[in-house]
Amino acid sequence: MPSDLPRLFRFNLWFWCCVALFEVTNLLLEVLVWKEKFELKYFLLSLGSLAVQLALTSVLMTVAKRWQLSALRLFLAAALLALCYIPLFNYASMLLWQKYDFHLNLLLGQLDTHALAFFVWAAGFLSFSRYCQQQAQIKESHRLAQNIQQLELQALRHQLNPHFTFNALNSVCALLEAERFEDAELMSEQLSTFLRYSLSHSPDSLVRLADELSAIEAYLTLQKTRFGDKLRVQWHIDEQVKQQLVPALLLQPLVENAIKYAVAAQQNGATITISGGQCDGLVQLSVQDDGPGAKSSAGHGTGVGLRNIRDRLYQHFGEQARVVVQSLPAGFSVAIALPPQQSNLL
Repeated sequence: MPSDLPRLFRFNLWFWCCVALFEVTNLLLEVLVWKEKFELKYFLLSLGSLAVQLALTSVLMTVAKRWQLSALRLFLAAALLALCYIPLFNYASMLLWQKYDFHLNLLLGQLDTHALAFFVWAAGFLSFSRYCQQQAQIKESHRLAQNIQQLELQALRHQLNPHFTFNALNSVCALLEAERFEDAELMSEQLSTFLRYSLSHSPDSLVRLADELSAIEAYLTLQKTRFGDKLRVQWHIDEQVKQQLVPALLLQPLVENAIKYAVAAQQNGATITISGGQCDGLVQLSVQDDGPGAKSSAGHGTGVGLRNIRDRLYQHFGEQARVVVQSLPAGFSVAIALPPQQSNLL
């Protein structure tokens, strides 16, 4: 991948800097321990050689990435590079020391030692290149997972709003035809409140629990006009948790499920209990109904909605948040626990 090249160039520079450090250390040992004479021109020649090797391996690295060379071909290319470069380096050294008796054994001197550096470089390059590819794949997978989650959330919102809005507007029209103007005005206000909340907040954003509950209250008021006494609601919310930050539209899908699978599914309707408090250092929220629960063969629609709730809670709170789903003999319950995170807004 072209985007990996800057990181690979840094690896290349780091590798030959390490080789240079080894050369300097070896030279210091020769001078300080073995009392050999320091040869400046030899030292400069060694540094120059490392600079040339840095340039050559940079070219080889670019070619390997562009043509996607296999490991075998890369090692063969490194061997060919060493076989061509090392005799030239030895030839330059002999000229520098004014030794003009060029024998093949002198030109190929220390071929194995110098070639080893190229092979180690090739192995390091392959390992680091694969590491970069794996990191890029992990990053891309994470990005795609987030995109899929966003699409699922948007699908849920679009699934809710048109159908729900159509029914609510029909109810408003029916109230107007019956000349129940105050009820129609109240219902219009509740519809406006809920739609403004659901459309203006991204599912990834954090909102106060108080705002989430206000939107749910508006939603339930609208549903009350449809179901009448079949829909019964109980609230058990501690004031101390109303400033808690929660993902937007966290509880609303649970309330919608309770209406669909408990209230609408039974002739006598059902009671929905919405609770919120603090226990064991965690904020505890729950939505429970007394519908058919485990006796229902239709299930409670816990697929995409609950998975998205879990994903969003994990995104904001990590392993500290959890969701517990219970299908009871008479009822269904979803409990959410998350760490306290208070809003500064009152």
